[in-house]
Amino acid sequence: MADMLDYIKKLPEEIEEAIGFDVPTVDLSSVKNIVFAGMGGSAISGDLARLFLSDIPVPMESVRDYELPAYVGENSLVFVSSYSGNTEETLSCYEFARKRGAAIVAISSDGKLESLTSKNGNHFVKIPQGLPPRAALGWLLVPIIKVFELSGAAKGKLDELKRTANYLYELRDTFAEPDSEPFEMAGRFYKRLPLIYTSRRLSPVGLRWKAQINENAKAFAHFMPIPEMNHNEIAGIKHPDELVEEMWALFITDKDDHARIKARMKHTSELIDESVLGFEFLESRGETLIERVFYLIYFGDFVSYYLAKMYLEDAVAIERISKLKERMSRE
Repeated sequence: MADMLDYIKKLPEEIEEAIGFDVPTVDLSSVKNIVFAGMGGSAISGDLARLFLSDIPVPMESVRDYELPAYVGENSLVFVSSYSGNTEETLSCYEFARKRGAAIVAISSDGKLESLTSKNGNHFVKIPQGLPPRAALGWLLVPIIKVFELSGAAKGKLDELKRTANYLYELRDTFAEPDSEPFEMAGRFYKRLPLIYTSRRLSPVGLRWKAQINENAKAFAHFMPIPEMNHNEIAGIKHPDELVEEMWALFITDKDDHARIKARMKHTSELIDESVLGFEFLESRGETLIERVFYLIYFGDFVSYYLAKMYLEDAVAIERISKLKERMSRE
């Protein structure tokens, strides 16, 4: 099995490969709402799709659960993503959508999801096997974007993704250096409790950082979007003292964040500085939103890998998740 670093490095290749995948053309003329159903590494693709397609004037929602919202029906488009094709929560959402008569686009490498869509005549996008779901982001995300582009609801996104892949190639060697910025940040997270803050708009980035640190480094990380954090959590970063003193806050920013969000981050960092061990800001880099978001995601993926090495953990293994799935299969 390849090392997680090999998987992380492969992201730009995945994006390029996925642009060539066969996807259905979906009639969106009667679609009144769009739902992205998935869990874990498969779910983040829906979160990012919502961000990149936010100019489409149709309500979109991501669901990480067994059931879809009650409004899902014949005028809904539901993307069902499960890398393995066997995720029980996602299969449950598939059945919910099918029974409600929603249009369905399933994305998977294999498993029950492929069999069910074949049996029921739903759209299915087959992606390659062989990776941990969290390492298949390019394969899981790009087909969603391509569906919207082929359907006429989005324009120029695939070209942006091509340019983003080239951008990630440029970043790859830099991030892989032993004295890189991601390596140095991992050192600041080591044996500390990372607090990750973004604007609500960039929540998919914060969720990705948290999940990658959890799964790759087997380490705790916390995420909360701003401004919501300012209405509760900011007061709680005080006790218990011995834990709060080991916290390291990271504020992830983008040039298009609302001006008031930027002001809130500045003042928040200053107000919690007396309690936490330290804080820092990480600003996105790139020309387009897709480039800037992938810069942040790629940066965080490398941080999680280096942190795993510092903790002497196998970044690929997910023992507790596997054991939980085994126990649940016997219920």
